[in-house]
Amino acid sequence: MKDKRSLPVRQDTWYLGVDGGGTHCRARLCDAEGRPMGEGQAASASLRFGIDHVWQQILEAARAALREAGLNETSLTRVHAGLGLAGAINARTWHDVAAHPHPFASVQVRSDAHAAVLGAFDGGDGGILIIGTGSCGMVHLQGHFRSLGGWGFPLSDHASGAWLGLRALREALLCHEGLRPPSLLAECLMSDFGHDPARLAEWQTNAYPRDFARFAPTVFSTAEAGDELALTLRRQAVDEAVLLANGVLELGAPRLCLLGGVGQALAPYLPTWLRRRLVSPAGDAMQGAWRMARHSHLIRGEAT
Repeated sequence: MKDKRSLPVRQDTWYLGVDGGGTHCRARLCDAEGRPMGEGQAASASLRFGIDHVWQQILEAARAALREAGLNETSLTRVHAGLGLAGAINARTWHDVAAHPHPFASVQVRSDAHAAVLGAFDGGDGGILIIGTGSCGMVHLQGHFRSLGGWGFPLSDHASGAWLGLRALREALLCHEGLRPPSLLAECLMSDFGHDPARLAEWQTNAYPRDFARFAPTVFSTAEAGDELALTLRRQAVDEAVLLANGVLELGAPRLCLLGGVGQALAPYLPTWLRRRLVSPAGDAMQGAWRMARHSHLIRGEAT
């Protein structure tokens, strides 16, 4: 019997790789060989906002990618989508997202970390540590995945932008009330709320991880200016990043990629031994999600 995976793919069959993160949803439309045709972007596709919201962002980014590729919206029915989504932490969630009404020919759902590790190593073996709005470690070995962290803010997401922003705001409030020494970081953060703790307390009620994460750059800039509070918070974030990186390596990752904006900001301050273990990613999470979509499509024998 002919191997299903060797079946030819129709030229009008396309694959969409979606990286649905806590801050942005990015989509890349590719042909069967992985050649990019168009990209699009929308707002956060974290499942914290609910499945309906996530699908709105996926479709907005997908339509933008199709427009850039010169295709109209009716072409979505020939698109097989791989969705790597923040908060897609278990099989029940994957099923619920895939079961939602959608226009695609097929959908494969996993977490954004699954997509990122597949993209980072071209589908091969390796481990990643993503530190962005949230954080997560993921290892891919011989077709199997194992994860560390990534259980959501504020319970998990160590060293992330949201984690760092929350701690910075807590300390800023203590400085404002005279319970900590004065701090440039605290002054910058409290100025966002008119130096009024009540405004900060009201803001937190409806704040999302991405809202906390927007204060992370201020931590890094004031640390560079020598602010002691910011330096302390940066050291704490480094310690948490090292903890997660150690865990990924202990799971057997032969190579390690550090991904995410906060991860890149922390990289120069990591211990030398860890920096020497880091390698550059071969591709991004959208490429990994393309791999998910194509593999799922071909393994089911749907290509004609």
